[in-house]
Amino acid sequence: MTTPSKSTAPTDEAGSDLTFYTTAELAREAGVTRRTVMHYAEIGLLPPDQVTASGRVLYAPYSLRLLRDLIDLRALGMTLEESRDMVTLRRATHAPDGTYRRDWVREDVPLSDEQLQRLQTRLHVLNSAYERQKDNLARFDRWLTKRFVATRDS
Repeated sequence: MTTPSKSTAPTDEAGSDLTFYTTAELAREAGVTRRTVMHYAEIGLLPPDQVTASGRVLYAPYSLRLLRDLIDLRALGMTLEESRDMVTLRRATHAPDGTYRRDWVREDVPLSDEQLQRLQTRLHVLNSAYERQKDNLARFDRWLTKRFVATRDS
């Protein structure tokens, strides 16, 4: 695991150093290219948490979780717009350190009821598909594991 940069990281109110990832570190940790991180930042999916006076872009550790979520959502077939809504929802209901905010209210979520309804429908479709396929997926995984372990041992 990459240790996030501290060299140019700002400090919090107490004066202690905050740990941030550079674009390259964040990309490496998530297993994507720098260009992917930059693209997500450009389109507003993953805005930087800090920009230094010299223009260096920095991301808090929570951004790594958001980036991994984006990668997973895209792998599940969600559109960029659906992914954006999911990230917006997560940012509204979670603190910057990634912990769930129990005190959030509907007004904290800058998505319309229509957007939330579409998102919920999409999530139900994905969850239903997973539930229908999880036994098959497990069976295929066991079969592939046996096949490739047997082939490798031969």
